[in-house]
Amino acid sequence: MIEDLKTFVTVINEASLTRAADILCVSQSAISKRIQRLEQLLGAELFDRDSKPPRPTALANRVYEQAVTLLGDWSHLLDVAHEGAAPSGTFRFGLPPAVADVTLFDAVLKMNDLFPALEIRLRTEWSPALQRAAEQGQLDAAVLMLPDDTSLPHGLTGRQIVTFEVKVIQSADKPLVKRKSSIRSLVAHGWILNPDGCGYRAALERSMEAAGQRLRVSVDTHATNTQLKLVGAGLGLGLVPLNVLRTSPYRDQLEVLDVSDFKLSLGGWLVYPHQTGNLKPAIDALAESLCASFERQAAKV
Repeated sequence: MIEDLKTFVTVINEASLTRAADILCVSQSAISKRIQRLEQLLGAELFDRDSKPPRPTALANRVYEQAVTLLGDWSHLLDVAHEGAAPSGTFRFGLPPAVADVTLFDAVLKMNDLFPALEIRLRTEWSPALQRAAEQGQLDAAVLMLPDDTSLPHGLTGRQIVTFEVKVIQSADKPLVKRKSSIRSLVAHGWILNPDGCGYRAALERSMEAAGQRLRVSVDTHATNTQLKLVGAGLGLGLVPLNVLRTSPYRDQLEVLDVSDFKLSLGGWLVYPHQTGNLKPAIDALAESLCASFERQAAKV
């Protein structure tokens, strides 16, 4: 049917079976057979054959308008599966809050600049939720914060773009504990942390439990800079990736602790399905933007 529609549109555009045959590199009889097949499918005549040369009917003009749209959509559909084609449609990607704080602004600017026709949809959640969304095909790409010994989720591929060194912090002006500490020495104090679902909060809870202690959460909030501001005011201890701390306006108000029995390193991975189709250039551009953002922040230290 697609070839028949292409032939019909070409005949209308050229107003000639002969020129249409030359353009499509087929015989005039082949052109006639394709038109006849389309007429049989539609159950209507598209050309008035009593006129010389045959003229399109009124119905043919209406069919032509729909055929042009359908063929355009068909072409876009074929492009979706080809990595070399220009990105089109919707690009859905997700970032954890810690990554979004550092990279989101630059990433959106670059994507809009390189692919202005691409509709970008962003999702900010913790890594477990983003991983499930990527595995279920609800995201085209996502950044996951994974422990160093973790393998990539089944069905996804990707590349590591950054390493997060997660540190315990306190107020520089109103310290609660000694700079060199242990998990046990931190137990008496409240914590200002991300809500449940955050990977490094979960790692801290496991370390506390291994030491026979229980984590005391005073405040949990998604707002990273609010957390850091509260910690800087001496209202509790906190956890933060160094990459994020470097970008915070409150970094001079905070002190990084050396906790002997709590070391946490997470890999920041950009993951996506094995087959990305024409979104591959967009994913590559996103990876470059993310890497550049983290490199600029590291250079400031």
